[in-house]
Amino acid sequence: MSQKVSNRKIILVSNDEDVVACADQDRLQQVLINLVDNAIKYSAPEQPVELVLEKREYQVMIHVGDRGIGISLPHQNRIFERFYRVDESMTRSRDGTGLGLAIAKSLIEGMEGRITLRSKPGEGSIFTITLPVWNPQL
Repeated sequence: MSQKVSNRKIILVSNDEDVVACADQDRLQQVLINLVDNAIKYSAPEQPVELVLEKREYQVMIHVGDRGIGISLPHQNRIFERFYRVDESMTRSRDGTGLGLAIAKSLIEGMEGRITLRSKPGEGSIFTITLPVWNPQL
């Protein structure tokens, strides 16, 4: 959806293995749209957004990465707080309420998952969603 609206290149990387997470499909979609939209908003138009799907024994990981402006370390510790916005010249002009990542975190934690961030200013950000693997035998 985001790719069609923004005309931005979004790359999906996964292996051929079926990956099924224990998650609410609608809420996970809401979180992914938020993360992809942020990646598009805070990176240059020629830079692709990358979605990487990874499966470990008991976990599914979805990485949403960009090569955008990045987030400095002091802000990384607070980025998931409600109403928190990085107040720098690169982000000040962009729309937003500072609720998207707080909502994303709450939704993911409600699915017994977690969301983390790795970022470096000038090099981009990678948000990682970790969810339990769906096990129908439980």
